Amino acid sequence: MPTPSRTIAPFLLCLLPLAPAFAQAKDAAVRSGPARYRFTTVLDSRRDGLQATRCPALNSFGTIAVTVQDADGLTKIITKRGAGDAPVVVADTASRPDFPTLCDNGFNNLPSDPSLNEKGEVAFQGNLRRLTTREECGTPEQRARRQGVFFGRGGALTTVAHTINPPGGGFISEFLVADQSLNTLGQLAFVPELDGTGDHGLYVGSRARTFDQRFLADHATADGFVFDNLSSRVSLNEAGQIAFETSRDGGAVSGIFLSDPDGTFRTIVDNSGRFASVGDPSLNLFGRVAFTADRFDEDSNQVFSVNTSRGGVVTTVAESSPDGYDSFREPSLNDLGQVAFTADVRSDPDDFVLRQGVFTGPDPEAHKVLQAGDRHEGVVVTSVVTCAEALNNQGQIAMLVQSEDPETFEVRSFVVRATPR
Repeated sequence: MPTPSRTIAPFLLCLLPLAPAFAQAKDAAVRSGPARYRFTTVLDSRRDGLQATRCPALNSFGTIAVTVQDADGLTKIITKRGAGDAPVVVADTASRPDFPTLCDNGFNNLPSDPSLNEKGEVAFQGNLRRLTTREECGTPEQRARRQGVFFGRGGALTTVAHTINPPGGGFISEFLVADQSLNTLGQLAFVPELDGTGDHGLYVGSRARTFDQRFLADHATADGFVFDNLSSRVSLNEAGQIAFETSRDGGAVSGIFLSDPDGTFRTIVDNSGRFASVGDPSLNLFGRVAFTADRFDEDSNQVFSVNTSRGGVVTTVAESSPDGYDSFREPSLNDLGQVAFTADVRSDPDDFVLRQGVFTGPDPEAHKVLQAGDRHEGVVVTSVVTCAEALNNQGQIAMLVQSEDPETFEVRSFVVRATPR
C-alpha cells in the first residue's frame, strides 16, 4: 500500500506547472548582491496605503497572504498576487453583528501569521468581540472576548473552531496557544487549551466541522509518548502529517516530533544528541523538516544552525561563525528540499554590527537573496524577514522588507516576492 505522502504527491505536483509564469515577465529587475533573483513589489505602503505588520505567506501560484494595517488603523488579512491587483480582504477588524458566527461582533484582533494553501485559502486566528446587548448571547462573562480559528479566500469564512459556539464551543477554552497551519485539503492543525482542564492539545479541524485529536499534553499516546504543553507554531503537510516542537516526559527531553494521521508519532530530532536545543519546524510533503538548532563546539562556543531531517541523518544547511551568520529565524522548506531563512550576519568578527537578510544556503554572500544595506525601490533596506511559509515550490520567496528614513524615522514597508532567475 502506498504511503500517505506518495498518495498525495501527484495531486500537488500537478499544480506546479500552472503557476503563472506571465506574472514573472512583469517583475522589475533589482540588482543586489549576486543578482540571482528578480523582485516583484506586491505591496508598497506608500503606494497602496497598507502597512504590512506580519510575515507574508506564499503559495506555488505566486499568491501572497499578509496582515496589514490601513490608514484608519483597521487591521486586515489580504491576498495579492501582482502589484496592480486589488487586494482581496479575507478578514478585518471592523465591527459586524453576528459575524463570523451568531453573537459575534467581528474580530477585535488578528494575532497570528496567516497560513496559505495552494487554493488561495488563508487560515488565521481571530480574537472575537461578543454582542453585549442581547441576553441570548450569554452572561457578561460569556460575552467577553473569545477566540476562534477560521479560513477563507474573501467572502464567507469557514469556522474551524470557536471557543463559545460550535464547532469547538464546550471543550475549547478562550485560548489558542500556537499559530495554525492549513493544507490544500482544508485540514487545519491548531493547538487549543481545553475548557475546564487547561490541557493543551494538538488537533486537526476541517471545513466539515469535525475534529481529529492527535494528543493531549501529559496524556500518554498509544505508542507511549507523553508530550508536554505546546506553545509554538505547528506545520501541517498535504499528507496530514504535523511537525511540532515540545518537550516530553516532564521536560526530560525536548525536540521536534512528527504526528502521523494513523495516530502514531516519531522523533525527528531532539536535544539528547548533538544539539542543545531545536525549534521552528517547517514540514514538507515528504516528511522532511527544516528547523533551527544550537550546539556547543569543543571550545564551549555556542553555534547556531538551520538544518533538515526526516528523523535520521541531519543535514546542516547553514551554521553560525565569527565572520558569517550570527543567528537565525525560523526557516521555510519546500517540497523540493530547498530552504530559505532569515539570519543576522556579522561580516567581521571584531565588528558588533549585524546586518539582517534572507538567505538560502551556507555562504552569506553566495546565497544572499536580499539584505539590510541593499537598495530596493530606490531606498535603503533596513530590515528584511521571512517566516515558515515564505518559500514555494517554484523557489520563490515572500519577504517583508522595511526601509526607515534616517531623518524622519518614517518606516516604508514592502511585501516582496523574489523569483529565481
